[in-house]
Amino acid sequence: MSRLPKLEELVTQYLGQMNLSPEHSEDGLYLFKYGSTVVMISLFEEADDTYVRFASVMLKDFEPSLELLQRILRLNTEVLFGSFLLFEDDTLSFSATLLGNQLDYEEFDKTLRYVAKISDDYDDELQALGGGQRAVDVLQES
Repeated sequence: MSRLPKLEELVTQYLGQMNLSPEHSEDGLYLFKYGSTVVMISLFEEADDTYVRFASVMLKDFEPSLELLQRILRLNTEVLFGSFLLFEDDTLSFSATLLGNQLDYEEFDKTLRYVAKISDDYDDELQALGGGQRAVDVLQES
């Protein structure tokens, strides 16, 4: 039996407590604009565990220069939790995942705000190093 409906209900409740309403919500996927970034919350399960992933696209279509890659690796040592992720299509994200089985409000709130803040704080700096488009730039085009 899936545990996702219960987790989805809890996440919806927590978002209400935070006075946040997603710009898009469907089947365990929530999107929020925060500064120049967009944060996505996704819910999933594996075996007996559920998870909440907070991810933010920081840059798309950038040039992954050595200088930029070194900066990303250094930032991964500086962040408190979560990590910068580089995908094959030259998309850079910042992400953190929490276990959803016993998810509490404070942990949810702090993780969402942290992922949003890190992404918003560093997307301009990383764009200056590698070019490309920030999430807000991509949204403005569509």
